[in-house]
Formats: sequence, structure tokens, C-alpha cells
Amino acid sequence: MNSEIITDIKHKAPHSRHRRKKKRHSLSARLVPGLLLVLVCSMAAMWFSESGLLLKQRYDLKSRSSTLLAAESPVAFLSPFAASLAVVDRADDTEAALGAESVFLSEEGTSSALFVKQPFVRMNPASTTKIMTCLIALEQGTPEEDWVAGPEIHVSEANASMAGIKEGDVLTEEQVLYGLMLRSGADAANMTAKNIAGSDEAFVALMNRRAAELGATGTHFTNTHGLTDPEHYTTAYDLYLILHEAMKHERFRKMAGTSVYEAEYRNAAGETVRKKWENTNYYLNGKAELPAGLHVVAGKTGTTIAAGACLALAAQKDSGDLFYAIALKSVNHDALYRDMNTVLEKTE
Repeated sequence: MNSEIITDIKHKAPHSRHRRKKKRHSLSARLVPGLLLVLVCSMAAMWFSESGLLLKQRYDLKSRSSTLLAAESPVAFLSPFAASLAVVDRADDTEAALGAESVFLSEEGTSSALFVKQPFVRMNPASTTKIMTCLIALEQGTPEEDWVAGPEIHVSEANASMAGIKEGDVLTEEQVLYGLMLRSGADAANMTAKNIAGSDEAFVALMNRRAAELGATGTHFTNTHGLTDPEHYTTAYDLYLILHEAMKHERFRKMAGTSVYEAEYRNAAGETVRKKWENTNYYLNGKAELPAGLHVVAGKTGTTIAAGACLALAAQKDSGDLFYAIALKSVNHDALYRDMNTVLEKTE
């Protein structure tokens, strides 16, 4: 039997002191790891705070920090297209005499927009959509490959712009793209989708994926030609991003900056077909004049009842300075080019 339990109290005192010592040791054992944990967490919080600030500075598009853009920067490879892009860091220029509902203007190689009006509002892009259609084709197609027109060329919308391609016609990819960019043919757009991706749906998926890659987060495509659909939209800023990327292709510059193109190809019977496509851009077909000292490098028009008159333009000064100008939803064609000239005058 345990004597400490049955004998007198003098045996209990040392036992009580022993229990208090054990209690103190137990408390210390619990406190020390806790204090260490608090210290580690505090140090980690300080590190993450500083790192977060650094990352914010590196990836803040508005500040365009030199760390992101410098070639020697370890993070520069994350956004290789970002070095020459402009961002919107100014308020809307609402006082300008503009009918266009959404506008964007920037200079190549600068970090800030020169002029904006509602640049992030979702707009119907009409046939300016075809810039993305052309971009996908340039990235994935082959210029001299022969394409045979099938039933995909038929478009049900009565007012759709067409290049006049017939079933059985055999054109090269390059000829189809000229019909797409100059004549703004919806038939050429659908023919492009079929021959690049196998179907309109698969091609549209490529368009949306590419838009996301370019940072065009306010854009969603449902077709290749831009005919009206409530789920088919972009913004003036996103259209700038898409045009800027397309301009990296010399073939795009050539196509979208050509006034007239003559195509010669075979029809289903093997007969020669000759087409003459004139650019729908008033600056290129002589119906409108740019401000003095500027000329068109490339551009794409778009017009529907829902979208109004639209134009995405790359224009260059005699000095060599290149500008991107987007105007969406002017009331008509004449108003569109007045609006665009007002915007381009901001480059002076």
C-alpha cells in the first residue's frame, strides 16, 4: 500500500511542491512553442507584406514599373507583350465633341493612353471582330494552302457584307483573308473558321482563348464575322489589345492597309474567277481624309444597326510615330470619320 496516502500530512508537503514544479514545467513547455510560433508567424507576415508590395509594384499595369518591362528582369518573360502596351490611367475626355460612344487612343511604345472615352464599356464590335479572325488565321494557317468553299459560306442575315465566294470555289488562304479584311466578307470569315479549326464553334473557342491570353477580359465572341449577338461584345481597350497583337504580323499590315485587291481563282467547274475587292475603310478608298501628316498603316471597319459605325485604326505620322485609334458606335459613316479625325488630332 502506498504510504504517502495513509500517513500524516508531513508527507504531503513535498508532494505538493513537486506537483507545483511539474505544473510550472508543464506551463513552460506549452508557452515556449507558442511564443516561437507567434515569432515565426510575425516574421512570415512581414516577409509576405514586403513581397506582396514588390509583386504589386511589378505587376501593376497602371504604374508600368521598370522592373516588369526591363529585359533583365526575372519576371519579364511572364508578359512579353506588355512592354509596348498602353494602359488607361486618365479620366474620360467627355468634353470632346465626339458622337462615338467608346474611344481609345495611344501611341506605340508609350505606357499611357492619350485619349479615352468609356474605354471599358462593353460594345458590339460588328466587323472589327474580323481582326481577331484574321489574327488566328495568320498564327495557324498557311498562305498558299488551297481552301475549297463549302456550305459554311452561306450567311442568313440579310445585310451581311459578303466577298461573293460560291460553293466549290478554290481560293488560297491568303485570298480568303483579303476577302475578309477588305470586303469584310462574312462568307470569307466562315470559310476561314472551317479550314483552320474544322468548325465555326471550334474557331470561336480559339478566338476567346486568344482574347484571354491578350488580357482582353471585356471581350466575348460568339461568331467569326461580328453579326449581332447579345453575347458577342468587346471594349475599345480590348480591341486595341487585339489590333496591337495583329500588327506584329507583316501580312496583317499588308492586308489591312491595302486599298484594292484583285483575286483570281477557280470555281467548281474549273473556270477562272476574277474578283476586285475594295477596302471598306474610307481613309483607304478615298472617301475621307486623315489629319495632315498621318497615313493609314492598317485598319478594320464594322457597321451594323446595333453597333453603329466602328473603326479600329493604326495610323503613322510622317515622323514615324505609330498610333492606335479605336472608335465604336458613331451614328453613321460620315460621323465616324469626323470622330476619328477629332481623336487623331490629339496626337499633335
